[in-house]
Amino acid sequence: MKRVLSCLVAAVILSALVLGCGTHGRQKPAMNPGTYHATVPGFNGPLSVEVTVSADTINNIRVTDHVETPGLSDWAIQQIPERIIREQSLAVDVVSGVTVTSFVIIDAVEDALKQAGADTAVFSRPARSTRPAGAQNLDADVIIVGGGGAGLAAAVSATESGASVILIEKTGFLGGNSIVAGGIYNVPNSPQQQALTALPGDDRLIQDALALPPTTAKHRELQEKVRAEFEQHRRNSDKVFDSPAWFALQSWLGGDMQADLPLLYHLTSNALAGFNWMKSMNMQFQNNAMMGTGSMYRRTIRSELPNGTGFIKAFRETLDTRDNYTQLMETTATGLIIENGRVVGVNAADRHGNTVTLRANRGVILATGGFAGNVELRQHYAEGEFWPYLGPTLNTTNVSGVTGDGILFARDVGAELIGMEHLQLLHVANPRNGLTNDHVAAVSGTSGTMFVNREGRRFVREDGRRDEISQAVLAQTGRMYFMVKSADVITNPDRDRTLDGRNITFMLENNLSGFVRADTLKELAALIDVDYSSLAATISEFNYHSRTNTPDRFGRVVFGLTFENGPWYAYPRSSATHYTMGGVRVDEYSRALRPDGTPIPGLYAAGEIIGGLHGTNRLGGNAIVEFVVFGRIAGESAAAAR
Repeated sequence: MKRVLSCLVAAVILSALVLGCGTHGRQKPAMNPGTYHATVPGFNGPLSVEVTVSADTINNIRVTDHVETPGLSDWAIQQIPERIIREQSLAVDVVSGVTVTSFVIIDAVEDALKQAGADTAVFSRPARSTRPAGAQNLDADVIIVGGGGAGLAAAVSATESGASVILIEKTGFLGGNSIVAGGIYNVPNSPQQQALTALPGDDRLIQDALALPPTTAKHRELQEKVRAEFEQHRRNSDKVFDSPAWFALQSWLGGDMQADLPLLYHLTSNALAGFNWMKSMNMQFQNNAMMGTGSMYRRTIRSELPNGTGFIKAFRETLDTRDNYTQLMETTATGLIIENGRVVGVNAADRHGNTVTLRANRGVILATGGFAGNVELRQHYAEGEFWPYLGPTLNTTNVSGVTGDGILFARDVGAELIGMEHLQLLHVANPRNGLTNDHVAAVSGTSGTMFVNREGRRFVREDGRRDEISQAVLAQTGRMYFMVKSADVITNPDRDRTLDGRNITFMLENNLSGFVRADTLKELAALIDVDYSSLAATISEFNYHSRTNTPDRFGRVVFGLTFENGPWYAYPRSSATHYTMGGVRVDEYSRALRPDGTPIPGLYAAGEIIGGLHGTNRLGGNAIVEFVVFGRIAGESAAAAR
């Protein structure tokens, strides 16, 4: 059975604990025994609890209904009730990184206790401290810093190779930014993609890329490979064409030819193997391929589960079966340990400030993510001519615990940082909070997407690069736009859902995220306060290009759907800092490199912490490929090191 060392108590024997330390040294509460229900506003909508009490004890707490972010909120929903029962107090520690949901649950329980006639002031006093004291000294073959997608992929891979692993995560949840990612994976030649018939826009994208004059020998070599593959494919098939070479070439061009092309080709060449590896862990994918937001091509496969929860679930369930895996939650790395020029471990601290020293027999893997959510770092490295303002009033899609710590750890031991000025904004964020969980990702993908500004007009190609779209959004009135969809796209509002799994009907009934619905286009224009004649002309022009499959004045090449039938839907969107392309330079074995190109012994990096893979702009759907492929490689490499 997997060992789990944690500053959190993962399982609680409720009957013993409520009798043990709950009200030690405090006035006994007086309540009317029974079961009480309370509903309070949550981050995304209402959250309900059921609380059972006796005359002086909280016996059971259950969150019965909620619409908090899947995967992320689960940790608070499990741990906060356990902590309240164990401590018999509302003054419990919140789950680090999930503070909003933690406080919402506490508020709901307090409401239920008031219904039971309790003096909640009694429950607001902290219980007797049971905090552990003392330093810990631990060792394993591989130490992993960061419990997001890359760290968990590395843990699965290293344990598969027979290495013992300790993973530390500074927050109280696993998943990092990966848990709130869009859940899309780009892969060439998947069964889902091979079922698609080619469209004129697909071939046009390839021909345009092949028409560009080559800039380097590697570029020329890749172009010739793609040309030969494409011509052979088109002679034999009317299906959509793809290959690792075309995937690499398109990703490289999408990042302004600034990426490390051989490293990028290594990524795309391993994308299908990574896809099949995930499926071997019972990862569930949808049975269609599409063009994801900013992915530029119809090779995107979406997870069945909301956001990135499917990937994290697959990793966690796999690791649950591994005896050679240990995780420490709410344990924060403070630096790397170097001996004789080799990275041999990690210094850390637990949630109470106790020292934790972790020794690595074979290697340390940094998987701490990027710095798009760290205002100080993003302004220092990336604010400039391209992004004039990256300050605190600009929203981020990142979860709170991802602040780029590992990049600085690597820098401090001599690793080269590259591309740090390249930061990506994402244009499908909620204007209020920067989150993307309430974005509707229909099965049609980009084909069913239209952006309309406050003047009722389109202003950018919706199938374009994320950086170009985000810049265009920031130039619009109010720095926002409306995502407009019709019944041709949202065919069943009870079935079609946001990224976090809420259906459109629920969003409308609870007045969430600015979602509106209208039977006619004229009524929709009134609801979102845009000029109807401009909106109608915009829809008409869009439909013309969709029916004729011709590029429009913005350069859009992928259409497929027309917007003709009501009801009509709209919701507001804006741009938020999302991803950093820069980071630690690595080789194909995921070894961290010095400026002279030599590897730092014992140090590996995986995930968004890596620099050089994307250039100036990352294609949508490549981030999950990156953490799967290079997380797997880092785990294998570190496990094999001696």
